Amino acid sequence: MEPQSQPSALPRVTLKDVAREAGVHVSTAWRALSNETYVSAEKRQRIRAIADRLGYTPDPMLSALSSYRRKQRPPAYRSTLAWINNFPVRGDCLALPHIAGFFEGARTYAESMGFRLEEFWLRERGMTPKRAREVLLARNIRGLLFAPQALANTQLALDLSSFACVSIGYSLAEPRLHVAVNDQHASTLLCLRRLLQLGHRRIGMASASDTLKRTVHHFESPFHVFQNALLTTQRVPLFLIEGRDEPANKAQWQERFGKWFRTHRPEAIITTFSETIPWLNELGLKVPDDVSVATLSRMQQPGWAGIDQQERIIGARAVELLISIFQAGERGVPDTPLRMLVEGKWYDGVTVRSVGAPVSELLGALE
Repeated sequence: MEPQSQPSALPRVTLKDVAREAGVHVSTAWRALSNETYVSAEKRQRIRAIADRLGYTPDPMLSALSSYRRKQRPPAYRSTLAWINNFPVRGDCLALPHIAGFFEGARTYAESMGFRLEEFWLRERGMTPKRAREVLLARNIRGLLFAPQALANTQLALDLSSFACVSIGYSLAEPRLHVAVNDQHASTLLCLRRLLQLGHRRIGMASASDTLKRTVHHFESPFHVFQNALLTTQRVPLFLIEGRDEPANKAQWQERFGKWFRTHRPEAIITTFSETIPWLNELGLKVPDDVSVATLSRMQQPGWAGIDQQERIIGARAVELLISIFQAGERGVPDTPLRMLVEGKWYDGVTVRSVGAPVSELLGALE
């Protein structure tokens, strides 16, 4: 008996097959299936429907080879993305070191993918929301990366229906966009755990109301959880400056800080502003001999112990998210905004020291 012959496998549907069926060049088919906006939305939809009907799937080996080749040569220019600066004074945005870190990471990653990142200032003389939209469209810019705002809870009246959009941080309250940001809740938890491991029990926190609002209260929430794990007599209330981290009336807030410290005597302080150490020095205290100090942003307080929020990585991941939704054809304000969280890293510094054995019972309360 002759062995039965096995049915031969059907030939693989190729991109050329899709292009031939659609009556377009193979490069147009590739652009359509990559959701590039150079191909009209109607044509992209028609070509995708043909690919689905024919059963086309990309060859994983060819995709890997294509990815390898792209890495071996500089990417060709593809499009321009806009870095949206809404600060009242244009230069004040990138003058802040953490925002400059976001921008550098975003620009570097954009260029590695063949995109150019250009600053667009919304407060330019004569610039209105309508004019801003017209200028962006005239320059063929379809991807917008919103820098952090000057103040928390900022609202912008922009028609974003033609643009893919991502915001860095939560300070842009409206419209609600996709966000890339440091995992601020985890950053404070990491600070607390590290200070407890160094033997500190009485841990305080000093910040400003605008900072806590722009982080949608993620910074201070673990601190309150920690305080609730303590006996009432051991608790240290949050010291809060009304407004910005760098207050206009420093003398007033320095006096209040001194009263807070003398009343509660924290062994360590988690802080978001640079005046903390000078104010402690004015009280006759040495850091870290008398009190340890940890910052939640080493980019803003370099050399201090505390959290590196990894601003450059946040900027890069923000552009990665922006390019992905741009290529997927998403435009306008999303129905369900995404939150991309980047974990910070703890770095030891000259502002903290060990004062004893780890406080095991309190570490357990933060698990």
